[in-house]
Amino acid sequence: MARYDVAIIGAGPAGSSAALTLAERGVRVALLERARFPRYKTCGAGIVGRAVQVLPAAARQAVERECHTAELNMLDSDMQFRVTRKEPVVWMSMRDKLDHILAKNAQQAGAFLEEECNVVNAKNGKEGVTIETSKGDLVASYAILCDGALSSIAKKVGWAETRTLFPAVEWEVSVSPDIFEKFRHAARFDFGLVPQGYAWLFPKGSHLSVGVASMRRTRVSLNAALRRHLASLGIEAGENVSRHGAVVAMGHREGGFMKHRFLLAGDAAGFADPVSGEGISFATASGKAAASALLNGRLIERNVEEAYLAILEETILCELRPALYLGKLLYGPAAIRNYVFRRKGQELAEAVTDVISGKATYHELATRVRGYLKRMLKPDLARVFGRLDID
Repeated sequence: MARYDVAIIGAGPAGSSAALTLAERGVRVALLERARFPRYKTCGAGIVGRAVQVLPAAARQAVERECHTAELNMLDSDMQFRVTRKEPVVWMSMRDKLDHILAKNAQQAGAFLEEECNVVNAKNGKEGVTIETSKGDLVASYAILCDGALSSIAKKVGWAETRTLFPAVEWEVSVSPDIFEKFRHAARFDFGLVPQGYAWLFPKGSHLSVGVASMRRTRVSLNAALRRHLASLGIEAGENVSRHGAVVAMGHREGGFMKHRFLLAGDAAGFADPVSGEGISFATASGKAAASALLNGRLIERNVEEAYLAILEETILCELRPALYLGKLLYGPAAIRNYVFRRKGQELAEAVTDVISGKATYHELATRVRGYLKRMLKPDLARVFGRLDID
């Protein structure tokens, strides 16, 4: 039976970043991927500035287009805000290419990459963990679970499902040159299309990635809503469309981020951004955090757990709390959201761009927004938002 220091389940940004960090330090790492690369992954795949700060340089090879403008539309109140920057606001990619590059990068650093390897079970033991796969079993001192929002292994090793799973759909749409020219310059975000959700339109190399997500479980057909939305934009969605569905996981699992010798990272841990739904930034950061905790803790269980929580608090959790606060404004009552954006919309759009670019923090933005709300809203509503935790 093969033995490793660390087994990593899932070769997305979290898993490959963890594998790269460990392999570069000489740790014996197995990176297990269910599919064969390149494989499609439902994701807007817009790489924002704060993701660029934590991704390896090789990730630039996956960039298909640079967008220097972000466009925010409030469809239910006829408001539009545009932010243009000298540096790209979003680097457009496709996850099949990005994930393949990241996994190969980890492999070149010394990680053992096993594709088409379906993990069916994992067990904790006295001397480590046993990973049961479609290609045989392996043993490792620790395992990092990076197998996505629907991680089945997390449940099998003892985590209850306490995150909230939100639905999303994404279409890859081929369009005429004239239509592509119309939309190729900006990353577009549209609010008011579905309750407590938004739509996005990202221009890629030669097609459009479009999608819609709801930040609550809804009976509204997201596919039907997206079809109507595209029609309103003059985009025909016929046989030239590849349709995909996914879920976005937010909120933490009860029981912390480490159980026995298993660590959670990425979507398996619920680290999607509550404001934008973007996941690459915190997934990558959490993978690197898990790897750093194992290194700093010298593979001693108690030390690893303390180190992991400390790194997560410093890099991710301190941002997720104020982001949840801001999400309650953005995806809460439309009347309040529109009231605030009618008065401070451009300023907020600029500020959010600074956050996703890695030039500011959600804590700074939430503190500013709390001040707006206290001044702008009726006292009873201001008190409600004022009591929400941003720390």
